[in-house]
Amino acid sequence: MPSLPTAAEIERLQRRRTRLTTMQAILFVFWQVNFFIIPHDFGADRAVDRVKLVAYFIWAALLLVFIVTGGNWWQPREVRAILNDETTTLHRHRAMGTGFLVGMIIALGCEAASLFMAVPERAAVHIVMTAGIGSALFVFAALERRAQAA
Repeated sequence: MPSLPTAAEIERLQRRRTRLTTMQAILFVFWQVNFFIIPHDFGADRAVDRVKLVAYFIWAALLLVFIVTGGNWWQPREVRAILNDETTTLHRHRAMGTGFLVGMIIALGCEAASLFMAVPERAAVHIVMTAGIGSALFVFAALERRAQAA
């Protein structure tokens, strides 16, 4: 049976997870810009649009699973338990709450915008998901970074 990592190795893994979370949040939100800045017909049924949407769904689903479970799936169960201590679990829960709140605020904004202009359903769902997932990742990374600095 392999030995458990040392405290220094656990700290290194935690810092790495925080850096990766920050980068995933930045890349995820930045990548969504192409859906809204580049002219995009959300009602079109072109193959390229389906590929982009499937890639978005897979990435969004993986990020959701990460924020719910804490990631590090390739590590042994014991290491994951150490990495997902009570503080990290609390940070994940706060991040998920913030993501939900941001998603609902953005949904209200989309609903209000629909009073004045046509808002495609797919665009509204895309905006809400991106805002909710992105904000949850940013909050989790910020809370973890602050805890590591203390």
